[in-house]
Amino acid sequence: MQGLIECLSAFMACVGFAFIFRVHQNLHFAIIGSLGGALGWLVFLLCNVLHNELASYFIAMTIVTLFAEIAARIYKAPATIFLIIGCFPLVPGRGIYQTMLYCTQGENALFLDSFIHTIAISASLALAIMIVSTIFKVIKKLSYHKIKVNI
Repeated sequence: MQGLIECLSAFMACVGFAFIFRVHQNLHFAIIGSLGGALGWLVFLLCNVLHNELASYFIAMTIVTLFAEIAARIYKAPATIFLIIGCFPLVPGRGIYQTMLYCTQGENALFLDSFIHTIAISASLALAIMIVSTIFKVIKKLSYHKIKVNI
């Protein structure tokens, strides 16, 4: 039950984020991107049984990016629209806040630990986006090349 509430909260947070920052004018795109965010949070919660936080973030962002790329092909829109909305629940905002808090309080050991952890999560998210986006671009180029050769 807790996981369902968290996924619904992630969905609503993504919808709010999409409207506040006007990610896209189309309501339909905001809803689809928010579904990707809720899906990503669900995958993150399911992957937490691995007891490896970085792997959980990586797998969840991989799913969100796959969702965004597929939605972009279906709705003929840039994948960035769906990706920006969908990645919102996975961004390590708490880690960034704690890092800056420790820095301003002069807690150097805690600052460094929190900084490295937050950077590792961010790198995990970026790596997942890069891998999936690159695979989709390669597939697109190969399919374009195949069509061009057959003509």
